[in-house]
Amino acid sequence: MSILDFYASPEKREELKALLILAGQKHPDGLAPNFLEKDIWVTEILRLLYDEKLLGDMSVAFKGGTALSKCWKVIERFSEDIDLSIHWADLAEADDEVEAWEKSVQSGSQQQKFRKKQQARLMAWSASLVEKLNERFAQYGIDELKAELDEDSKGEKVNVHFPRVTANDSDYQLDYVLLEFGGRNRGRPTKFHEVGCYLSEVDELSAISCPEANVQAYDADYILWEKLTALHQFSTQEREPSFNRLARHWYDVDCLLQAQFADPLVSEQAMHDVVEMKSYRWAEKGVDYNLASSGGIKLIPDADRLEGIAKDHQDAVDGGMFFSVPDDFVMIIERIRKTQDEINTSRQIKNK
Repeated sequence: MSILDFYASPEKREELKALLILAGQKHPDGLAPNFLEKDIWVTEILRLLYDEKLLGDMSVAFKGGTALSKCWKVIERFSEDIDLSIHWADLAEADDEVEAWEKSVQSGSQQQKFRKKQQARLMAWSASLVEKLNERFAQYGIDELKAELDEDSKGEKVNVHFPRVTANDSDYQLDYVLLEFGGRNRGRPTKFHEVGCYLSEVDELSAISCPEANVQAYDADYILWEKLTALHQFSTQEREPSFNRLARHWYDVDCLLQAQFADPLVSEQAMHDVVEMKSYRWAEKGVDYNLASSGGIKLIPDADRLEGIAKDHQDAVDGGMFFSVPDDFVMIIERIRKTQDEINTSRQIKNK
């Protein structure tokens, strides 16, 4: 029997609730029932996108915290969003990727023209995807299961709502699955991974089938440099960032570095591509991404901003977002500060 069959009626949903409570007690990492339930839908959506090819012919990379958790198991926090990046050249419908890039960055007007055209294509593509998802969801016979395009996101966010049977003890977790899209990557997805549900790790429920997916994940070097440049952005941008759900980026980077997921000192091509893409396509006032390659990357914000991020980290701990108790945030920051110094020293030597 499929775990999704339990959503078919109120009676079956009560049975599902009991199963998820049991699973929360028996799961090897002690995951709460509400996380186990949400992960069912995260995995099922990934299956639809990749195995049933709802993404179409686009080259789309699965990345972000959920990819790190489900593909590599390199972080020990529950990441609930599905972060997907369409290769910029596919979204731009470019026949010659190098030629198209050179043309698009020739001037400010060319960049603006390109961004508008790409945004329009992304909005049309996302709207089409929502239609495909809802056509597929209609076949499930599950009330309240639907995909919606976030109208204010310019095609970058799709929310998938599902009928929850578990209680959420913290407001830190979203009540829906958020899919985030963008044409922000230069490197193409190169890693194939089979991913399953956390629920399938509970031996007592082995007779129940859970969703599985075969995804294409982003290259490790590019993942690391996107994360590092994100820290640089949050640390240096003029406008104050929203601290809500922000500290996870520092936690993730620390986990990647501790696990030697990728080496920031030797991943030259990934650094160059990420810096160039963000500089041209996703500029932020006050942020100079080129400092990453010149020896001035800043991974730790000033004290006032860091205080807000540290509080968000504690909120995540209190909200039960981690599989195990993470290190103290001060320790995380000190390790990242050491990496910051190593990267800057290495770049300064290379640039002499």
